Amino acid sequence: MTKKNEYKQSETIVIKRSQINFAPYNPRKEDPSVIKKLKKNFKAVGYLGGIVWNKRSSFLVSGHKRVQTLDIMNEYDGSPEKDYDIKVESVDLDDKTEREQNIFMNSPSAMGEFDMEKMKILVPEIDYLSAGLSEADMNIFGISILQEEVNSGLISVVDDFAELQRPMQERKDAVKEMKAQIRQQAEQNVEEIESFAMIQFKSYRAKSSFMLRFGFQADDKVIPGEQFADMIERVESA
Repeated sequence: MTKKNEYKQSETIVIKRSQINFAPYNPRKEDPSVIKKLKKNFKAVGYLGGIVWNKRSSFLVSGHKRVQTLDIMNEYDGSPEKDYDIKVESVDLDDKTEREQNIFMNSPSAMGEFDMEKMKILVPEIDYLSAGLSEADMNIFGISILQEEVNSGLISVVDDFAELQRPMQERKDAVKEMKAQIRQQAEQNVEEIESFAMIQFKSYRAKSSFMLRFGFQADDKVIPGEQFADMIERVESA
């Protein structure tokens, strides 16, 4: 006997765009760059879903930017002539739950963090722009080599006439070596980021007192861990 699910599930349905209303309280900021990224992704791989619609209120719970992007691509102006079909995840929520889920489904803390070790292996093998990442994201992940640099390096191997005269195996080896160097650099950058630890104080006065006690300047933002360890040993042995 199949065990019945003990939780509710949304229903995947196709409705008319005119049945959807944007939630007026949606706390997400307007960002044209997000629409641009979504439009590029939709054109490349298609619309893959992700729109949650509350049938009780007709408001979106999640997916405002997706709908805005589809509106642009379908030239939707609100008229019956421009109405179009759209796939949504339909839910039935009261007002309070709808608002809570709007925030929950947009909350970074509810989505988990990236595994740095996996990212440093994965990113050099893909186009980070197609994955919706920015240069700032790359820096956070500890990967300073930009995809443009990777692409330009690979393109130069293909486009340079002298390189074309080399045997195919040599060119493959050159590309393989370049990717290995990129991965090695990414690993080094991740190691550098992982070597940091942060200490937070309740006030500048508390921080200043701490820094001066261990022989550092009150306004220093970074202190060498090894030097700090030596200071602790001196204090403990005093």
